Amino acid sequence: MNLASFADLAVRLVNSGVYDANTDPLRSREAFCSFVAERPFFAGSVNQHELDRLKLLRSELASVFTAAVDGEDQVAVSALNTLLMVHPVHPVLVQHDGEPWHIHLSESGSVTDRYAAASVIGLSLLLSALGRERFGICAIASCDRVFVDGSKNKSRRYCTDHSTAKGNVTSLRGQRAGTSGGAGESVA
Repeated sequence: MNLASFADLAVRLVNSGVYDANTDPLRSREAFCSFVAERPFFAGSVNQHELDRLKLLRSELASVFTAAVDGEDQVAVSALNTLLMVHPVHPVLVQHDGEPWHIHLSESGSVTDRYAAASVIGLSLLLSALGRERFGICAIASCDRVFVDGSKNKSRRYCTDHSTAKGNVTSLRGQRAGTSGGAGESVA
């Protein structure tokens, strides 16, 4: 079971809501199929009801990140426990491609059921193994993207779209704007 990969599903889903309606991968069946194209586990047809369920899941997962970042462990854990009950995980032992026996998630249920189970178990196991400090929301004020901090010293502050260098430039611009009367530069 690849926890980072499963947790990445949650990150990708939450971050998909940050964009405008024209780029939202939950806007249509075709957009969602493109969103999960590299993940054959999620192959299958989806309908509007399934997309609406994924939008609800996206909101619920976003609240887990918010609670974790705010230091509200019990709120994050309670939300994940509720999601684990609603979207139960069905593991199976498999062996393929010369690999030893290992755990996969069952391919039963709808695409939404599989996406939810994988992302929720990924976040739950990461939270239990590494702590809520590994859950983050981008430090750029205008960015609501989330991430899982894989750094050795739990120092990550930005989503993948904003590197530390961009953050430092933004901070420098803000300081410069504050001392020079805001000479035309804006803080991102």
